[in-house]
Amino acid sequence: MMPTLRTFVGVPISPALVRQISGVRTEFRDRTIRWVPELKLHLTLKFLGEVEESQIVSIRTALRNALLEIKGFHVTARGLGVFPGNRRPRILWVRLTAPELTLVARQLSSAVEPFGIEGTTKGFHPHATIGRWRSAVHRGRWLQSEMETWKDRKFGDFPIDEVTLFQSTLRPTGAIYSVLEVFPLKRIGNHPVRTEKQKPEVSKTH
Repeated sequence: MMPTLRTFVGVPISPALVRQISGVRTEFRDRTIRWVPELKLHLTLKFLGEVEESQIVSIRTALRNALLEIKGFHVTARGLGVFPGNRRPRILWVRLTAPELTLVARQLSSAVEPFGIEGTTKGFHPHATIGRWRSAVHRGRWLQSEMETWKDRKFGDFPIDEVTLFQSTLRPTGAIYSVLEVFPLKRIGNHPVRTEKQKPEVSKTH
């Protein structure tokens, strides 16, 4: 059996935006949530799943080519949401929006489809997971009311000037993210979109 790597393509959330989102931890009226460490907050653009290690070089090349003409852009973080729903939620997330996100996700999906990875972007809902409930206890109307107070809260904007291919290693204490490759995006005009960068809690893999 060929060795595999669990991988995804994503973007770490900028430190400035992480600081704005961190207020949810103290303001959200539910103490049964296990919060995601701030250095692990990220946007997943394409989950690749388990891929054969022998394919990684070719996948990196395909992703690099898919992103060659993509310009850097800004993303807005606004409002909270839950998966799968308010009755028995498991995941709390921040909504991330930008017209370019669907295009980028589509480009990435098309790039990896030849490797047997599902190429559809159906169900793509850009977000950053910030917490997980420890158990799927019924919350119903209380949570629906709480979510109403957060649905239009704007946390801020952050720039995307590069996209990262990560390896995700599952451990009992949580996933460990290793950087396989960083793909810079094109500058907007003569000016880079980059500002303060997040230093994700990762190990570098060459």
